Amino acid sequence: MRAPTILRSLPTMLQLRPRAPAAVSPLPEKTRFDRELTAELDTLRSQGEIGLAQLLDAAITTQKIASVSLVNVSYKDCADRGAIDKYLEDNVEILDACNYFVDKMEHINKYVDSLRVVVHLVDNNALAATRALELLESCQSMEKRCKAMENRGSCLKKMLRQKLCHETDKLSEVMCGSKAMALMCCRFLELGLSFDPKRGLPVMKMSQPTSSSWLRLLEELAKQAEKKKVQRRRCWSSLLTAELQQTVAAARDLKEQMKGKREKEMKYAADRLKISIRELEHGLEIVEERVKNLYKSLIDVRMTLLGILSQPTTVIRSD
Repeated sequence: MRAPTILRSLPTMLQLRPRAPAAVSPLPEKTRFDRELTAELDTLRSQGEIGLAQLLDAAITTQKIASVSLVNVSYKDCADRGAIDKYLEDNVEILDACNYFVDKMEHINKYVDSLRVVVHLVDNNALAATRALELLESCQSMEKRCKAMENRGSCLKKMLRQKLCHETDKLSEVMCGSKAMALMCCRFLELGLSFDPKRGLPVMKMSQPTSSSWLRLLEELAKQAEKKKVQRRRCWSSLLTAELQQTVAAARDLKEQMKGKREKEMKYAADRLKISIRELEHGLEIVEERVKNLYKSLIDVRMTLLGILSQPTTVIRSD
């Protein structure tokens, strides 16, 4: 069967009538905040193994970028006031989380101090086994108290369930970036400082579509972390999780060897615990310093936003 005349002649007719070019929406101009945070996340992603120190450094840099980006930004209406108030409310929760992590590390340091006394007793006084065992029992009680602290972190869990998104204006983007990077660190700090080896890794939630380059990169990093955790590869392993769990395991092994009165194995277990303690202490020192610096940088962003709220209402925005 032949096609009707009108259909057969359609291609010729279309060739004789040039199509009007389709309208193409211009890509939104990237802000200074977008460019600088994207570069920071690109650097982070290019590293072979990412640990808490690198994550915290990136979060601290982000707060500095945010503070600089906010210097010439003024809020324009009540909608902006509401967004700033919400950020400031979340900012307080994140600051509380930083204090919680510092307290948690202080508890872990006390745990480590007790273990160091145990090692000293084992190395220098074979007759002090009873005292050493008592200290190891108290260390297990400290582990339980730290786990109880983790279970009480309801405010942090609520924050981690928030979806990360921002409006098209610069003020909203800067506040979102500041909060997103701080929350990402909170997620990994919660995992890295946990005495529970089965504690899950909270998943980053992004609103779709993610228009900003930095938000897309942040989503990729979160997915990469979850994938590597499932596959148990080395990448993302330097979150203090390994050091903490190795110390806990070494302490329990030493306790078992002491109960069995196996002197040779006891000496080996004590040496292993000594090494684990040293590695854990080093990691805690690095992370604690950076958590305190993150706290200070979040305060700086907070003060800058409070300064914006004190300005007269204006529609002027600057990159």
